[in-house]
Amino acid sequence: MDERTRTWVMVGISAVVLLAIALMIILIEGFNLWSVVMLVTIVALALVALALAARSLREMRSGLPLQDERSISLGMRAGNRAFYVSMYLILFMAVAFVALEDQQIAVSSSELLFVVVALMGSIHIIFSTYYNRKGRVA
Repeated sequence: MDERTRTWVMVGISAVVLLAIALMIILIEGFNLWSVVMLVTIVALALVALALAARSLREMRSGLPLQDERSISLGMRAGNRAFYVSMYLILFMAVAFVALEDQQIAVSSSELLFVVVALMGSIHIIFSTYYNRKGRVA
């Protein structure tokens, strides 16, 4: 299977999975605000996937590689640094929650998970931007 066909198959599978998830949420939850927010989020994810697929197809048509050795190395270094910083951040948050156990702080697990995932993604974006602007890997 060539690269173009493989890309379109991946986009198709992603669209079917996202549509199935959206329909399942609407059927289980009913049509309320939560289901509308989830549906909008899923549609946004689908649009991002289509934009990335279109970009990769455009790059394939131009004959340029999707990623060269430098961008692969920078991405791996950024991911490595972001992973370790995120782990130390989670460790710090755990120590802070233990230290503040006597205080009446109520944070739900879903809110905490959202904050942790958002911070992890933000840290990765920061490191990727830093290493891309720095220009060298070593």
